[in-house]
Amino acid sequence: MDTKYILEFHIILNKIAAFSKTQQAKERILTLDLYKDKLELQDNLKKTGEAMSIHNILGHLPLQSLESNDSILKKSEMEGILSIEEIRKIYILLKNTQTLKKYFSNYEKTFYYLRDEIEGLNGDDYLISEIERCITSDMMIDDHATNELYHIRKSILNITTRIRKTMESYLNKNKDALSLDNLIIRNNRLVLAVKTSHKGDFQGIVHAGSASGATLYIEPQQSVLLNNELNELKNAEFEEIQKILKFLSLEIKKRSVLLRYDQKLITELDYYFSLAAFGNAYHSCIPEISNRKELILKEARHPLLDQKKAVSNDIVLTKKMMMITGSNTGGKTVTLKTAGLLSYMALSGIPVPSVSASVYFYDCIYADIGDGQSIEESLSTYSSHMKNMIYFLSHASASSLILIDEIGSGTDPVEGASLASAVLDVLLARGCSVIASTHYGTLKNYGKAREDVILASVGFDLETMKPTYKLSLNSIGSSYAFEIANTLGLDNDIIEQAYLYKKSSLNAAEKLLEKLEKQKEELDQKQKALENELSKQKELRVLYQQKVDKLEKQKENIIKQAQDHANKLVEKTKHEAELIIDELKKHKEVKDHHLTNAKRSLDSLFIEDKKEMPPQTHILKPGDHIKVNAMNREGDIIEVLKNHKILVGIGGLSLKLKDNEVTFLHEKQKVNKPVTINKRTIKKESYYEINVIGKRYDEAMETVDKFLDNALVEGYPSVRIIHGMGTGALRNGIRKMLDKNKMIKNYCDGGPNEGGLGATLVYFE
Repeated sequence: MDTKYILEFHIILNKIAAFSKTQQAKERILTLDLYKDKLELQDNLKKTGEAMSIHNILGHLPLQSLESNDSILKKSEMEGILSIEEIRKIYILLKNTQTLKKYFSNYEKTFYYLRDEIEGLNGDDYLISEIERCITSDMMIDDHATNELYHIRKSILNITTRIRKTMESYLNKNKDALSLDNLIIRNNRLVLAVKTSHKGDFQGIVHAGSASGATLYIEPQQSVLLNNELNELKNAEFEEIQKILKFLSLEIKKRSVLLRYDQKLITELDYYFSLAAFGNAYHSCIPEISNRKELILKEARHPLLDQKKAVSNDIVLTKKMMMITGSNTGGKTVTLKTAGLLSYMALSGIPVPSVSASVYFYDCIYADIGDGQSIEESLSTYSSHMKNMIYFLSHASASSLILIDEIGSGTDPVEGASLASAVLDVLLARGCSVIASTHYGTLKNYGKAREDVILASVGFDLETMKPTYKLSLNSIGSSYAFEIANTLGLDNDIIEQAYLYKKSSLNAAEKLLEKLEKQKEELDQKQKALENELSKQKELRVLYQQKVDKLEKQKENIIKQAQDHANKLVEKTKHEAELIIDELKKHKEVKDHHLTNAKRSLDSLFIEDKKEMPPQTHILKPGDHIKVNAMNREGDIIEVLKNHKILVGIGGLSLKLKDNEVTFLHEKQKVNKPVTINKRTIKKESYYEINVIGKRYDEAMETVDKFLDNALVEGYPSVRIIHGMGTGALRNGIRKMLDKNKMIKNYCDGGPNEGGLGATLVYFE
């Protein structure tokens, strides 16, 4: 019984090995199996987890394909001369080391679990440069590897050119004596195709003759001498190349120990980063190897299904057994395979495609999934299942995980369910962890009766009559055999008759239980539909609010753009007006104060952003002591009016204000003597003003001084003094007086409709 094959673990290994660049890492991955040492497993998972983090940031390892170099290094250690191909393989090892060191230097975080592998890389830039200097990318010894080689090859080129020119000269001068008008190569030498009748015309070496005997292939004597010289040069070239290869081989020998170590580290890194690349590709997590006997896979997905369509499930085995029920097409087998495969992957040091995972350190995983029929072994479905059961009972321990698909099937339902119950009794008593699927009602009742069994079901949509493949814990699912048969096209009369047979075979308790189970499943589906609808409504509300916020922002931007545009127009007009004013000044026909008033009128056209007052948060009532924000003076609320208006008493006067124009200080406090408040109300917007135009200077100063004292007593926040423009004496005298008065906050010229330069607006503290 090959559990790895049943769970298709070998396919997962092939997928991981496809990420590897080194032959040794591929071989290690393809032979992965359950770890026997828990600490070793946990250590390797930590390294894989760190590799996933690095891989997420830096991407795949920049490795060239690399085979084992052990035999090459051993040859160099025995002082053998390495071939160009062998040196090239060592060069690839060196380049891999160099690029890996650069790759890891880009990681800004600290290495923890892979520190030894990463920081242990040596490399050798000198040897890389020497190999690159001596051997070209097309696997040839470079002409400039040594000066001697360069001169030899230059001489070879010269002699080769002389030989060709010599032979071409013979060819041109002896056309009548030749059978062919081109040069021929025989025994790696250029020869002439000479007619046999003209043999005596040529001195040299006959290399061969034609089959007819009419032609002889002759190398002229002059060419023979040149070729002999060429052969000597080629021998010298070979000896020089051997010297170069020997030099490189000795350099490799000097570094063979470090090169072996680098190769080992590269293989280790390639192994962990292949696991990491697989893990990240399948959005996997590093499983926790738990001390508790449990299997918890959150949002687990089968890695061999389309990851975009695969339904994720929470597989939670915190008791001895999980019994999965539901329709035959609902995904019970997929759930079993997912639980088994992900457990096998976790215990083999592989990331698992789930949000989180906690897996007990099972000593072995057994699986009985599929019908297991075999013509060769004369095994029926039942025989195959029973053979597996016997194997489980003989080998499983308290630390084993056992997966059984459709337990008790393949024979009489009553006998099969009874036998399955007996087998489960033994396995659970032994302490095994079991996940089994069934559609037998007897086994469902078996699961209900035991506290160490978790019941679960795979979903089935009654409206669409299709499975949902969603696993629900603590529930029992119906097989929906009749409904599925109807969907597949079975005649209704047959299905109705089947209902009658089923009804007659059930006792009252079983009928009631079946009815309740179906009602519960329907309610569960309705609840799920309601939850989905609520979730959609919530998303719609969020979307609506986002659109409202976007529109508000667009509105503010449009208003701001309009204000900016208007201000630019005013600025342009003001600039043009200033040019006109400058021109008028030259003719001295306009008084300065008229020009100033005109400029103020233009300035008043600028649009300022409105600053809204925050709403009043305190519920104001008569007697509350408050502060009027604009006047910075305290008073009491006399009356709360309509439309957020209040009547406030300050210094014997009453003011009508908006409720957000005051700050609440404290509630009414008891006093020994009641305070009588003058009910005379003034408008906050109106000015308390005086006109001193036409008065003498001294009289005007005395009048303004008394006016200011009265205004302070009356509690006015601001006043207007009308003094005219004239010579400016009154205006300057009044402003000197204002500068000396400590109760005055500030003052300024009147606006376009407030008297302009002929009036001064005064604001009190």
